[in-house]
Amino acid sequence: MSLFEEDEFQCKEEDEVSIPRASLNKFIKDVVPDARLTTETRELLLNCCHAFIHKLATQANIACASAKKKTISPEHIFQGLDAMNLSAYKERVVVASEEAKEELKGRRMLSASYRFKHQDSEELERLAREQQEIFEQARADFVGEQLDRGDLLLASELAAADAAALQGPIVGPSADNPTKGMCTNFLAYSSLHPAGDAQTIPKLTGSERILGTVTVEDDDNYDD
Repeated sequence: MSLFEEDEFQCKEEDEVSIPRASLNKFIKDVVPDARLTTETRELLLNCCHAFIHKLATQANIACASAKKKTISPEHIFQGLDAMNLSAYKERVVVASEEAKEELKGRRMLSASYRFKHQDSEELERLAREQQEIFEQARADFVGEQLDRGDLLLASELAAADAAALQGPIVGPSADNPTKGMCTNFLAYSSLHPAGDAQTIPKLTGSERILGTVTVEDDDNYDD
């Protein structure tokens, strides 16, 4: 094995089994609160913990393989302790295992997925209704916004057409052609509104034509 391969193997081994230094420091403080340990001593304790975990995991894996199981269970850990002649610690390990199960159960109950799966049918129906209402409101807002834009565009086009029809050059009357006094904008308006009255040209804003409002006066015609 080359030096590079050996270093890579050691790195992998350290990554596979590692105890957080904060956990080790807490353990030391709980056992010997008044003692002060050097860095070398802490490293030695950390290495001992790693070696113990390796050994126990190996024995638990052997017990799991002997039982023809694919997953290591707490029972296999207990058997590993027996194989290492550490049966005296089994009682404490069982207590720690039960505490870990309760802690894991509490974490699962706090998760959002667990709460959602274990809600009653009425609560789920209420959430479904609220979600549907939100979707319908969003859809209505979107459709209303599109309609408002369409109305404004149509009103703008109609107002522009009215302004073009009502603001054209006026040709004066003559003896040869008495009808020449009609304004060309009236002709344009008549082409746009063939059913309109030739005597009175209704002055409606574009938005009012859409809404069907009555004729307004010149002072109120804000689109002009």
